[in-house]
Amino acid sequence: MAESSQLQMGYKIGGIDKLEARYKCAHCHLLLREPMQGDCGHRYCRNCVQLKFNEAKQKGEPSLCLECDSSDSDRAEISPDRTYPDMAIKREINKSLKVQCPNSPCDKVMQVRELDDHLQECEFRPEPCELCGKLVAMQRLAEHKEKKCRRRLVPCEVCKERVAFESLDEHKSSTCIGSTVECEFCLARVKDNEEAKSSHWLNECPVGWHTEQCPFGCSDMSEGWEKHRIQHQATHIDRLLALSKRQQQQQADPPEQSLVPVSRGAAAGTSVPASELTGSDFEELSRLKEKAASLESRMKSMALPTDLAKILKDLQGSIVQGDKVKELLQVIKEQFDNCYDKIRQYELRMQKDLEKKLDIERKHQELVKLLAYKEMKILDLERRVEVLEHAGYDGVLVWKITDVRRRKEEAREGKVCSIYSPPFYTGKAGYKMCGRLYLNGDGAGKNTHISLFFVIMRGAFDALLPWPFAKKVSMMLLDQNFDEHVIDAFKPDTSSSSFKRPSTDMNIASGCPLFMPLADFENGSRGYVKDDAMFIKFIVDKSDLPT
Repeated sequence: MAESSQLQMGYKIGGIDKLEARYKCAHCHLLLREPMQGDCGHRYCRNCVQLKFNEAKQKGEPSLCLECDSSDSDRAEISPDRTYPDMAIKREINKSLKVQCPNSPCDKVMQVRELDDHLQECEFRPEPCELCGKLVAMQRLAEHKEKKCRRRLVPCEVCKERVAFESLDEHKSSTCIGSTVECEFCLARVKDNEEAKSSHWLNECPVGWHTEQCPFGCSDMSEGWEKHRIQHQATHIDRLLALSKRQQQQQADPPEQSLVPVSRGAAAGTSVPASELTGSDFEELSRLKEKAASLESRMKSMALPTDLAKILKDLQGSIVQGDKVKELLQVIKEQFDNCYDKIRQYELRMQKDLEKKLDIERKHQELVKLLAYKEMKILDLERRVEVLEHAGYDGVLVWKITDVRRRKEEAREGKVCSIYSPPFYTGKAGYKMCGRLYLNGDGAGKNTHISLFFVIMRGAFDALLPWPFAKKVSMMLLDQNFDEHVIDAFKPDTSSSSFKRPSTDMNIASGCPLFMPLADFENGSRGYVKDDAMFIKFIVDKSDLPT
């Protein structure tokens, strides 16, 4: 936590309440210092990202964006690996914003990039007093230490000893030599007045000569404690010697400790009364009785089949006719045998049908997998053909986007928020890159701007290239009337994970979320969209790179 507290957060400036929200850090709510942008578009100071990540890690919680809706299950993660430098807002802050020094009463106004240097030199900057720790303007620090600090050293008027100003009264009343004297018996320092001395002798002094009884146990002290103390010194010394020897003897041979019997309690010897039938026993008997009655009722309710009941009735009527009984028994046996054969046939047929069904389902699954594989191969071949048609190896990509009207509508509805360009390269063995476009904006530009980003992709020759990627990137929206192209350019921040060697298919995109206002883009008088198509151009400086 100590490491996190040392991280420098945003700029403290005058009039921070009037500052636009897009210039404020979502964590410290100060003017952005080294602005970083999350996947959600919200901005944080670089050090605030680390601070927030450390705090969440100590609590064992994910570091989620503070500006995203708390009810949103897809809140963006804010961490050093999931944020990237927002160069556009940094340039905007450095170029367009002028701020006043936060150290009152300094009224100097300057650009943001000059603020750090000024704060190091400002004579009104707060500095901690070395004695009391209070923050004081640098201009007044010397005067504070000399005249106002509560811990400044001042001389005692009585003994001339230098003590802290806040402890001066305590010093005068307790330890000052000029206003106290030593007790003649215990050598403790006591205020130099009769009341303090008397109180010390009666209540505090461990010797206790000022009491009515001798501290050494003498029965008679009628001559007064001063004469008694002098006349009986030998007796007092003998008693001290005897007491000392007795204590030594006790330490050498300690008395035997008396053994105290331990009461064991009466629980162990308590007899348990003989068990009798309890309520639970009667409940068990009642339950068994109900179960027996239920079984008897079920047996009575089991109805015989109509044919069998009729046969049994006939048997009862002709029990005396032995031959007829044999015939009836044979009929019953044949009926049962016939039913059994039919049931067996049904079971075999069902088994065969089940095996056929399982075989059909297995073949169907194989066909589905094969069809999916063929579709993936077709899509892969189509992508490869498209890449070969559009891929460039000179660091330049001219990207044609068709069906602009439909794509804008899909972006507004949240169906397809962004689209990727075909990859392009700085050379046959160079960096692999692509563009990413949000027609309805992303992050800070959502619903108000077009957002355009540059993406580093994993390539076949990454092991031969210098990392991190540090080449200048220019992005252009081409005006098909050739009047005014929209251009933005940036040089990568080499400390950002967006420009390190990719460990996945592509890195986090980096670029400009406020590339162009939607109002200007949709203006019919401009030539940015014609025949429902638009063109974007990327140019990468490929000097000193393999071709």
